[in-house]
Amino acid sequence: MAALPVTIALTKIKCLIETDEIGADEPYVLVTAVDLSNPLLPNAEVTLYGPWGDVDAGETRTTQPLQPGINPSDMPFIIWRRNAWGPSGSAKVIANPAHAIILVSMMEHDDGKPGTARELTKGAFVSSLAASVGMTRAQRVDKLKADINGALGIPTGFPNFDDRVGSTKEFALSANLLNVAAGPKNKTLTIVGDGGKYAVTLQVKKG
Repeated sequence: MAALPVTIALTKIKCLIETDEIGADEPYVLVTAVDLSNPLLPNAEVTLYGPWGDVDAGETRTTQPLQPGINPSDMPFIIWRRNAWGPSGSAKVIANPAHAIILVSMMEHDDGKPGTARELTKGAFVSSLAASVGMTRAQRVDKLKADINGALGIPTGFPNFDDRVGSTKEFALSANLLNVAAGPKNKTLTIVGDGGKYAVTLQVKKG
């Protein structure tokens, strides 16, 4: 069966344990998607989800599906289910799971700027991909994780910096997860750090 064009998007987060920060959590998630199908010119992008405000232990927050005819930029107060995979957010085939790297990073929002954190992440993966040419996929993934973690440690606001919740994790793809002919498939990562614990769910869907 031929591979189908897919989208990959964050659908929900669930707070299992709040972080050690004062007051309720305000988490946001950065999803870095790297397309290695052209090894000489890898394509990558970072999608920001959140921040969600006033999140307590046991609570779930979701993204909202994009609606036809609605420009998400006109409603910035809504956390949209933006596609993190493919050029300009459109669906794209992943013929080989090894040719795609999906990395998930979570931050606790205080006085930092999530948009700046996204730009720092983009800068980190550009440098990381250039420096890791010739490495194995596993080595490139490890380097990307380390470089993104380092970038997210740079303060983007004052006086109370945004903190990383755990380390960047890979949303590992497989042929089974990409077989979405019968419907969307979900996969959940558990992220632990900064005293907190979250379940982060992404969905793979036919484009």
